[in-house]
Amino acid sequence: MRRFLRDNGLSLAMFALFVATLLGMSVAGLRVYNQEQLDHNQATVGYVEYLTTDDFIEVTFENWESEFLQMAAYVLLTVFLFQRGS
Repeated sequence: MRRFLRDNGLSLAMFALFVATLLGMSVAGLRVYNQEQLDHNQATVGYVEYLTTDDFIEVTFENWESEFLQMAAYVLLTVFLFQRGS
């Protein structure tokens, strides 16, 4: 197990950061979306329903455009973590 973590540390760290930021963005987005719905006297939605809205999809792709931040994180993490075969 220890060897697996060492050999795949970079991939595991980047995947964990991706999941954590996507989860955080979706929770924050749900709160903003529901507040806007209430401001316009419309029904609020649950978390799973929010994930299928145009608002979530639009915000997600806008954030993915910030590839420079992602690339900077990748470059900095490669200083400390390794990926066997790379």
